[in-house]
Amino acid sequence: MLDQLFELIQKNGKEAIIENQAVPNEHNDAVMQVAQSAIVDGLSNLFKQGQISALSDVVKGAPAESNPAVQQISDNFMGNIMERFGINGASASSIASAVIPVVINQMLSKTQSEGSNGLDLGSILANFASGNPATGNAGISSNDLMSMLGKFGLDKDGDGTVGLNDLSKLL
Repeated sequence: MLDQLFELIQKNGKEAIIENQAVPNEHNDAVMQVAQSAIVDGLSNLFKQGQISALSDVVKGAPAESNPAVQQISDNFMGNIMERFGINGASASSIASAVIPVVINQMLSKTQSEGSNGLDLGSILANFASGNPATGNAGISSNDLMSMLGKFGLDKDGDGTVGLNDLSKLL
């Protein structure tokens, strides 16, 4: 999961980070790692606080950049890169708005795509439920988690899996 997330960040961060003169070349990878951490930590906190439904409008197709939860993740990322790399506020804001909402939107889109071999909700939730999303070492497998959620009647579209399509039908 984390490798796929980092690939999305690299793909979307080329112009905003790598080709940005405000980011010294020696810090490009580190800034992208901070973006990954901001997204993982932000989604993990939403999950742990029972607030993952805060992303429901994004799941339903609303722009991620206007979502308060995504804005908070962007703000945390922006503050981190300003503090760690001395990037000025305007540049940090520009980088955050060009990377974080786009990556979150693409990540959520990949979880919804039928037949997608990209990110899946089970992997995301299992990683967050483990208490250590950065390692991917979940205490419960994503299949076990999805089976458990399915038993609670959460498979709203009847496809045998519990995904963001089911979440959107719940809301």
